Amino acid sequence: MRRLSCLFLLTLAAIMASAAPAVARVTASDAAATHAYLEAKIVLQRAEVAAAPAELKAIGALEAQVKTECPGALAGAPPHVKGEKTNESQYQVSEELLSAGLGAGGDVEHTADARFARTVRRLRWSNPKLTRLLRSLALEQAKQSAIPPPELCADMKFWVASGYTAVSPGTRQYLQRLKVVASTTLIESEPHEPVSDFFHLNALVEHRLMPYENHADRLLARKAIRPEANLNNPALRPLLEAAGKVFVALGRTPAPAS
Repeated sequence: MRRLSCLFLLTLAAIMASAAPAVARVTASDAAATHAYLEAKIVLQRAEVAAAPAELKAIGALEAQVKTECPGALAGAPPHVKGEKTNESQYQVSEELLSAGLGAGGDVEHTADARFARTVRRLRWSNPKLTRLLRSLALEQAKQSAIPPPELCADMKFWVASGYTAVSPGTRQYLQRLKVVASTTLIESEPHEPVSDFFHLNALVEHRLMPYENHADRLLARKAIRPEANLNNPALRPLLEAAGKVFVALGRTPAPAS
């Protein structure tokens, strides 16, 4: 009886083992690519911190430009009424304002973003989906910071002159560039992967890199891959306040952080 019980347990263990997902074997090249990626990510983060004062200065310069060229230009714009459908031009103008305001100093980071993208482009993992994901994320960030800022005042004046019904060619061109860049990142599903990670890219990267990290790199990953920032993050407060002043200069009240 005891022998049968042992045989049953061994058989059950074998079945469970065959049903479990295979654990990827970490090759030396996978480990080296992972370490190089995490090191480059930390260098990028330091560059972003160093660039923060220049970014705030650039947003302040945009505020000063608005006060000179088109102060209060949107003061007469119809307010959005909760529950009512926003017309397409209002949506497009809001998107331009948000992107242009928060991204006014994006070009300050472009050199660091481009350097990071070049580094990641040279890295390769045995999992091609991971390679494509990390390369495309880095490339998207570099492309994003390379987009020239729009002629905000000219675009807002065009919208006002249209009776708040049509956006300028400049607005359409700017939003199209944003749309094209946003389609850069390639996310391909993996088995046994939390669906929620698709909406939190940092969590997705952390999850996919974990099988290729040794103990030291797991500690490094905690510094390199941080949780997604949200509007309530104190670190974002100076940026949001600076961008809010651009809205106020245009005669609009910035939406409160949720």
